[in-house]
Amino acid sequence: MRRGISSQTNSRAFTLLELLIVVAVIGLLVSILVPALSSARRVAKGTICLTRLRTSGQGLILYANANRDALVPARLPKVDDDHWRFRLSDDRYKYRPSFLTMMESQVGLAPFDEPLASKDLVDRHGQPGDRQNYSNEMYRCPEVDHWVDERNGAFGYNYQFLGNARLRDSTDINSFKNWSVLTSWVKSPASCVAVADSMGTAASYPVNQRGAYEDNLWGQSGTGRTLTAKGNEGFNLDPPRVDPINGEMASLKEDHQDRTAVDPRHGRKANVLWVDGHASSETLKSLGYAVDPVTGAVGFEGDNRLFHTKKIDEAWVE
Repeated sequence: MRRGISSQTNSRAFTLLELLIVVAVIGLLVSILVPALSSARRVAKGTICLTRLRTSGQGLILYANANRDALVPARLPKVDDDHWRFRLSDDRYKYRPSFLTMMESQVGLAPFDEPLASKDLVDRHGQPGDRQNYSNEMYRCPEVDHWVDERNGAFGYNYQFLGNARLRDSTDINSFKNWSVLTSWVKSPASCVAVADSMGTAASYPVNQRGAYEDNLWGQSGTGRTLTAKGNEGFNLDPPRVDPINGEMASLKEDHQDRTAVDPRHGRKANVLWVDGHASSETLKSLGYAVDPVTGAVGFEGDNRLFHTKKIDEAWVE
């Protein structure tokens, strides 16, 4: 007698309604997860930016220790094509470097793959000696990683109070407006802004008028200077209160008044390095900036106590 084993497989297809439910659930999960992932990425970038600022803070302190307590200027003054070179950590020289180059070279971070010692020289990328792009990621904010021009950089310096090396008299190479400033002159180093995420002169304009970032476009003359563009002249960070008549701004001319300001690019907060070397995330309001509630433009009548070396609300004047 032969015994056979038989099997029967029952299969059942999904109905259209069930498929629609599955698709809806997947869509709901995606709508929940994507913002969470975006937020996580934003937080991670903000943390990296803070870490880089803390490294810059070490350079700020080391520079002062090596220069009789003097803080760095925002940028060495322009006299001619060869004056005011700075010796980098690798013994090469850079023409008219900004504060970032002078600070971070103290901790061995080379800013450029080919630093130039004269304005007349051009590097392998076609960039002139006074407008080179940073090649080291430590000089950039990961939220705006393409802001690489040393003039239109991501970070600005409290130059009015800590180191304004612009010349009062172009014929006198030592007629600095406010440099050198000693660390010991700062009343409260832990509550005096040194460096922060910078918006550039776009801060003067309504949010809907601010344009895209421009760098020096590989050294072509006359480019990367649009006043409404984000990051324009970002290395100069103006404090909340500025005097449009007797004071100083990043771009104060007879026909226009354009100030820079801190950029709240990290979830409506900006990363800030303080003179004592610590870093934190702050809002425009907490730093003292006056922002038009309708247009978003940054005004002139803010509070300077967190920028002033004496911790008072006073604008810097010439």
